Amino acid sequence: MKSPFKKQPPKNWIILGVLALMLIVTAVHFGPRYLYSHFGDLVLGQVVGGLSQEQKQAVRAGTKGLKAKVVWSSSRSGNHELYMLTLPDMEFYRLTHNDRVEYYNRFSPDGQRLVFARSQRLWVSERDELPWDVWVMDLTTRDQTEVAKNGNYPQWVGNDQVSFMRGGQVVLKDLNSGQEKVLYDAGQPPVKGVPQTPELSPDRRLLAFTARGALRGTVVYDLAANKLRQMGDGCEITWYPDSRRVLWVENGGNGGTHILHSALEPLKPRVLMDLPGKYSHEYFPRLSPDGKWLVWGAAAKGHEHDIADYEIFLWQVGTPWESALRLTQNQANDRWPDIYIEK
Repeated sequence: MKSPFKKQPPKNWIILGVLALMLIVTAVHFGPRYLYSHFGDLVLGQVVGGLSQEQKQAVRAGTKGLKAKVVWSSSRSGNHELYMLTLPDMEFYRLTHNDRVEYYNRFSPDGQRLVFARSQRLWVSERDELPWDVWVMDLTTRDQTEVAKNGNYPQWVGNDQVSFMRGGQVVLKDLNSGQEKVLYDAGQPPVKGVPQTPELSPDRRLLAFTARGALRGTVVYDLAANKLRQMGDGCEITWYPDSRRVLWVENGGNGGTHILHSALEPLKPRVLMDLPGKYSHEYFPRLSPDGKWLVWGAAAKGHEHDIADYEIFLWQVGTPWESALRLTQNQANDRWPDIYIEK
């Protein structure tokens, strides 16, 4: 009796095998990303942990009496809330208590308020850039005020204005008058996409952001000259206080990423930080307002920005990398730190 299945030529089996392999690779690569993007809150859980007394003393010794406060987003409660650590007393405060995701927190120039992004749903992945709103918190009273709908990646521009991304545009908003102004529309050529983590230079002449569209990478836009310049292939670009230098994250280095920096002229990227040891998958860099201290997050394994076990580090710029100080120790996701130096 003949088999009802027609015998396939070897060439067809090879093609089917290649297709099956491609499906497996795609599932392995994109499957976790899909899961985390849609159901990340099911992966996160409440964790315990923190620095020991010996570790706290090491931070005090390493910062040499530095008076500062560091704020970041952490999932240690099972949900991403905002937390603050003060130096040198090493006091730890939880700033928010709700069922939304909060992140991308930034100190106001006077250190009295925070601007941050809050999700519009119970769980929103960092990969989903749109369903966020911009909020401001008074650090003395803990009062919180929504200042912009549908905004992400907020930054202070002086004490009375904030910038943020809304869709494909970078928007500047006056908190007193409520007036808004579009600084750049990345939906148009050459970007034709979105401007992630947009940040005006301290002198307000230049806009740095990560282009995600037809053009990809870190760029600087001259507002007056209407000129766009690419700085590198990475992401999360941010300014030095002098408005003439930038730093950003690129692939490479010890843990798969490192932090680069360069002057605008001439453009010569060099490694600013590539932490030795296992915690060397660096992201979320942020300089202190005086440019003397760097805070960032680094993971020993994993990559997903709002799921992986990133820890927060503090480093005095110009000292050996090995002198970097670890500010967190737990299995939660800790991300997007900012630092304010007390006068």
